[in-house]
Amino acid sequence: MKHFFMTILLALAVFSTPASAINVKVNADPGINDKAVISRIEHNLSALLTEINSAKDADRPLSYEGLNVSAAAKETLNTLWVVAHFYCCDDEVTDRLWNFRKSYMVRSIPLIIATDGAYGDGTYQEAVVEFDKTGNISDFRFSFGSQLGETLEKCSKGDPVDTERKLEILSWCDRLRTAYNEHNLPFMQKIFSDKALIITGRVVEETNREFGTSTQKIVYSKQNKRQYMRNLANCFKNNKWIDVQFDEVGIDGMDGGCGTVTRSDVNKNFYGVRLHQKWRSSNYSDDGYIFLLWNFTDNDKPQIEVRTWQPDMLNGKKLDTDEVFSLGDFNNDIMQVK
Repeated sequence: MKHFFMTILLALAVFSTPASAINVKVNADPGINDKAVISRIEHNLSALLTEINSAKDADRPLSYEGLNVSAAAKETLNTLWVVAHFYCCDDEVTDRLWNFRKSYMVRSIPLIIATDGAYGDGTYQEAVVEFDKTGNISDFRFSFGSQLGETLEKCSKGDPVDTERKLEILSWCDRLRTAYNEHNLPFMQKIFSDKALIITGRVVEETNREFGTSTQKIVYSKQNKRQYMRNLANCFKNNKWIDVQFDEVGIDGMDGGCGTVTRSDVNKNFYGVRLHQKWRSSNYSDDGYIFLLWNFTDNDKPQIEVRTWQPDMLNGKKLDTDEVFSLGDFNNDIMQVK
């Protein structure tokens, strides 16, 4: 009998063993000289990643007891966790610590999505974690690829203000992408301007009966914010999971160029961002290009004035770069296609 109880206790010990701690080391940008803050950032990120792995192993909700995580970051983590569990796939995480005016940022946290079919089980995904100036976690979201920040820095020709502004804009693109993944309709209501213009392209086949040939063309339709939100709500309702990914970022991103974010010459508060989007969901998938016209008149509450989507293939070929919407296609006053 004693041997039986010992066996049970050992089994329980095995199943209750917490996940191994994730060690975090950051390489701080110039200007981050407070070693105590750096240590706090490393400790807080390590604690969060360790808890994520423990919760995934135990198939339970995330616990924030003893963690220095803001309410906003908790809300995002909880919403993402309901849609799909994930975990850190490295025992040691070493990454750059970006230095901004109001925050610090680690941009390339390696994760694996691991929930019964959602997103495609085993999908690699990087995350962004932001920290306030005391080193506490203030934001968490899924991110673009790890090379993006370095590319922006190179293309900004060493101007730290320009680099920070472009990364700030792309951080909002990160949040937009995360909001699709977590079915966050309230965020969408806030981020899209009340006068937002939504343009969607679809491929139609045209047949020449005389010559027996056919060709494809793109036909465009427009929506206002109310229509887009209604359709988006139905999309969220009808799809158990949604995985939106952005790649090939920028006007010249398809060729490795530097046109990631373009500032308007008409209104300096407007920025255009052109992205390649991969949309995967439980009921539907597509690949295409999106263009976002961001209004940063209020830096803390930017809004999307224009969103376009076009298929990335036409007549069996990749859509020409010149045919993809960009900042030059829109008038900042009336937001209409030329």
